[in-house]
Amino acid sequence: MTSNKTIIIAVLLVTLSSCVSRLEQHALYETIANMQKHPIVNCTVGTTKTDSNGYFYLPEKRYNQFLLSELFIMEAPPVAYNIPIKKEGYKTTYISFINTRGGGARKGAIRNLDTICLKKIKNYRTNE
Repeated sequence: MTSNKTIIIAVLLVTLSSCVSRLEQHALYETIANMQKHPIVNCTVGTTKTDSNGYFYLPEKRYNQFLLSELFIMEAPPVAYNIPIKKEGYKTTYISFINTRGGGARKGAIRNLDTICLKKIKNYRTNE
């Protein structure tokens, strides 16, 4: 009987201490353009750059969290990110997102953004 209790306790401990995958950042994709809707090539978006059509893709980011640490909380952790979009001669902007209980999203979480337009900086390296 003692060995059965030991096995049950061991199984429970392994189960309770197992990892749960949590969302850190959605997969993000869209086009970066100027105010005239022309694509901006080689624009830095987080850790990637736009292609010849102004398109970028950032993969989903996840982290593992031990289930044991959430036993008494019982809700998904928040998801928040603020990703810079930079291009020389343009005002830096950000892809911002916050969801206070969004970390429980399943794998494959994607956000398709609308076209993001960057505004040129006036008089940038010109005599205007």
